[in-house]
Amino acid sequence: MKKIKLIYNPKSGDASFKNKLDTVVNKFQAAGYVTVPFRISNELHIDEALFDINQGYEMICVSGGDGTVSSVADAMARLNIKLPMGIFPSGTSNDLAAHLGIPKDIKTCCDIILNGIIKNVDLGRVNDSHFINVCSAGLLTDVAYKTDTSMKNALGQIAYYIKGIEEIPKYSPIKMRLVSEDRVIEDNLLLLLILNGSSAGGFNRLAPDAVIDDGRMNVIAIKAANISNTLSVFLKIIRGEHIGDPNIYYFSTNKLSVECNQLCGTDIDGEKGPNFPLDIEVMHQFLKVFVAK
Repeated sequence: MKKIKLIYNPKSGDASFKNKLDTVVNKFQAAGYVTVPFRISNELHIDEALFDINQGYEMICVSGGDGTVSSVADAMARLNIKLPMGIFPSGTSNDLAAHLGIPKDIKTCCDIILNGIIKNVDLGRVNDSHFINVCSAGLLTDVAYKTDTSMKNALGQIAYYIKGIEEIPKYSPIKMRLVSEDRVIEDNLLLLLILNGSSAGGFNRLAPDAVIDDGRMNVIAIKAANISNTLSVFLKIIRGEHIGDPNIYYFSTNKLSVECNQLCGTDIDGEKGPNFPLDIEVMHQFLKVFVAK
């Protein structure tokens, strides 16, 4: 029989996927596949899930949020694994799956994977790491792991909004230098986002014109301003009305370098990112993902 590697995060979202493993195994087995599960834990590096991937596997399936999917995609890029990926979006934030129209329903996800329709999507590279959806720096970069788990489970993505607005008054501007293919920006910024898709961390419609397979990233840089203007910008972001605001730089590029001499955290898909300087580029259509018709 053909083999599927199933990598799952037992703590993602409401932690219910582990109770549905038999449904997944049954669906795949009926279609002629043997499912080999790997449970993600803090004690095991993600590379250990892929040590035997050359031994007859035809695809890799991942259950979790964007952070889990990103960690698997990062390992696949580092190890040059080009098998297609099936996604079970079981996290609090599932921006890539949402962008691709992949629902949370387990049986529907199985059907999408078994139907075999593949979309080649871009993968971002920042220094020695990779991201599926977003690389960020400055304010809100740690919202995903500062937000209480029980709050996320109770409120879902709204918990990110609440925590994000709570953090705004505590933050100081950061001087950054951005260099892309056609511009140089030096300014005091509150937040820098480099997006592959249209949303990140529960903030929908961040980059409404984003195309996930065009070889380009959408960059949003929010200028430092007084608290009133800053709150106004973030409320516009929540409503998807921020494009064109004078306090925002917005452009697309295939390469970007970012310099910053101040202490400033970075984030890639909800996990701690690398230190500055950042060298970012697009791996055009590197990742193969099963999608609906």
